[in-house]
Amino acid sequence: MNKNSLWLILSSLSWKTSLFSVVVFPQTDTDFNEDNYQSEATVTLEEHQEDPIFLRQDEENVFYLSYEEDGVKKNSPSKEESAKDLISRLQIGVNYTRVYLNPHGHSSFDGNLGGLQGIYEYRPMNHFYGGAKLAWKEGNTDGSAGKRSLIYIDVQERLGYTFAFDHNDWLMTLFTGFGYRYLGQKFSSKDDASLKFRYNEFYVPVGLLTDYAVNSWFSFGMGLTWMPQVYPTVSIVPLKGARWTLTNTLVNFFVEFPLLFTLTDDKRFLLILNPFYEHWEDGHTTAKSASGISLGLPGNDYNFFGADLNFVYRF
Repeated sequence: MNKNSLWLILSSLSWKTSLFSVVVFPQTDTDFNEDNYQSEATVTLEEHQEDPIFLRQDEENVFYLSYEEDGVKKNSPSKEESAKDLISRLQIGVNYTRVYLNPHGHSSFDGNLGGLQGIYEYRPMNHFYGGAKLAWKEGNTDGSAGKRSLIYIDVQERLGYTFAFDHNDWLMTLFTGFGYRYLGQKFSSKDDASLKFRYNEFYVPVGLLTDYAVNSWFSFGMGLTWMPQVYPTVSIVPLKGARWTLTNTLVNFFVEFPLLFTLTDDKRFLLILNPFYEHWEDGHTTAKSASGISLGLPGNDYNFFGADLNFVYRF
């Protein structure tokens, strides 16, 4: 056998052996490694700057939305889910009021009041709304006939519903409830004669609250409450035990324009500056003598202009 024939036989055997190895024992460039696979399958925030939220798959083959920042996987809650975590709000603050008091048929009084208020609200989006409000103010007024000191106490309970619009940036709450107001007055004439009046008035508040989030730290809103009376009475201190029923008044309303400033990144602490205007009326007494002559007291008109400054904690 010559050398050429031997070389052809060896080459043929080598080619057939290589082909058999490829078919029977296929090889890959690198061995499979689960850690390497998961590492290569992980998409980082740096590689997807335009879309940091993407589909991931866990060990149980369940797909979910997530993103990674600095190598740590985090869930991406929606804006609505974040807001739902803070559905209650407690406000405590101070107030200043300029008051104009006009007894019907008599000279008017004006002066300044100051006080405190507290408000609690349960206000989840697209859900039941509940709230309670307590306000106290006190001060003095002057007029041509003399002076009147004034004590103002208002308690209000609210029940309603909150609607969310525009990706939850705009909230609107409709409510009603029950309210009680105490107005204490001490009239001192210029000849040092004095008389005390105590007004106790129950009413039904019907209101609208709305606010809009301009950005992450500032919101503005408006509130309107109508307060028709249902059982107003008055007592005069020198006439012990005597209490007169008043005519119900319907033209009582409160308008406010709150400005909300978020103080912390977690949105738990806020500061609210709340300018307001309120109109309130005391009805006149209805008592009459046997001959039909009115024994009553004239009504009063109040116009309150002022502002509240409230510190707020959300939870």
